[in-house]
Amino acid sequence: MPISLRRAALALALPLAISACDPAGADLGFGAEPTGMVAALAYLDRDGTGTPTALDTVFRGASVSLRPRGGGAVIATAITDLQGVARFEEVGFGDYLVTVDPASIGDSIQVAAIEDDEIRVSAGASEVAVGVRLGYPELSIRQARLLPAGTQVFVRGVVLSGVQVFSDQSAHIADTSVAVRLTGVSLLGGLTGNTPGDSVVLRATVSQANGQPILAGARLTRVATRPAPIPKPVNSGTAATAQNGALDADFVLLTSVVISDTATVAPDFRVIASDGSGAIRIILDANLSFALGNFRPARAMSVRGVLVADGQGGWVLKPRGGGDVTFLN
Repeated sequence: MPISLRRAALALALPLAISACDPAGADLGFGAEPTGMVAALAYLDRDGTGTPTALDTVFRGASVSLRPRGGGAVIATAITDLQGVARFEEVGFGDYLVTVDPASIGDSIQVAAIEDDEIRVSAGASEVAVGVRLGYPELSIRQARLLPAGTQVFVRGVVLSGVQVFSDQSAHIADTSVAVRLTGVSLLGGLTGNTPGDSVVLRATVSQANGQPILAGARLTRVATRPAPIPKPVNSGTAATAQNGALDADFVLLTSVVISDTATVAPDFRVIASDGSGAIRIILDANLSFALGNFRPARAMSVRGVLVADGQGGWVLKPRGGGDVTFLN
């Protein structure tokens, strides 16, 4: 069930009211204990925006507990149902703390936030609704790259190359730590493409490709548009090793390299060039419209692009289009 507004969903699904029970003590002259109701709606923040959207879904099976705010044992526990709601009836007036058992939501999901986790049930506020936001761990790209394959994560970053650029529909993003390559990218929120500089949040699964960590099955949402990223200047020898892997998937610039060889390596076109520090293979993707006749031996050029591991201990440079190449002679 998609989530629109946590409290709106609770208000529609749960017409809460004060219950007036008749405990056995009433026969002894004691009045019924005043009670209220508490309902907690758990939802999974699938797009990582931190607010309810149509992409989010309710979460069944979370174990939610109430305990006295000042400390003490759990007084009641309920499991969220098909609508993601855990209901507590006949809760005595007082102050409570709402918690979720981490074991009930799985290893790859965490409690991102509990709205109003400290609640008061009273005559003036007996209809108490609590929103529980669950999410995948949000990490830096460096942290995500170190996790075991199969781990689901949220990361934020800036687009270096868009999903619509290369024929394999990969993309590259970076944050202030490092960069990473994305595969199997799908765009959310009505996006048809993305642009270098876009600030994005995505959910993906840690995986491996060509000996390097990647984020697979990335579901990407744009949260802001920012200026285009600035490439990191490197020499051709450093690019060929991605600085011993530290620049894997990053956006770099070679300021003056000379072409030594070219060849069609179907479906792409390969250029070998060097500035004297070592040769780098430059792959012109078949998805892009390069004037291939301009790439001739002895021509010097400035070229920028993203570094992609080749699976043999080296890296290739992939320009994102004709604008990434400038001939110097």
